[in-house]
Amino acid sequence: MSKIRLWTEAGVVLFALLVMVPSIAAAIGYAAWNGKPRNYSREMFFAAFVLVGGVSGALLTYAIRMHADIRTWEYLLQVACFGIGTLLLGVAGGCMIGVFAYRRSSRHTY
Repeated sequence: MSKIRLWTEAGVVLFALLVMVPSIAAAIGYAAWNGKPRNYSREMFFAAFVLVGGVSGALLTYAIRMHADIRTWEYLLQVACFGIGTLLLGVAGGCMIGVFAYRRSSRHTY
């Protein structure tokens, strides 16, 4: 393995886990703070956290254990699983924030 590949992969992983995941989680948490979506409740946010968190964990675990070589098609599958798993990790984190930050909207639209 070349050092450039290792530094590139490390940079992508750090960017994903330190920038993307918290940004997505903050956006979903902010929406929950504002009472959006209106048909969600604390229970729905918790159910979404459990479901999406489980899928994210499975995808990330699969990507980590794959050990694909960069010259094969499995490497693209590994990168795709990691990317989707990271995005879902952000969604799951946002739903967990939504459990605690959710408040019903004071505006009633009938």
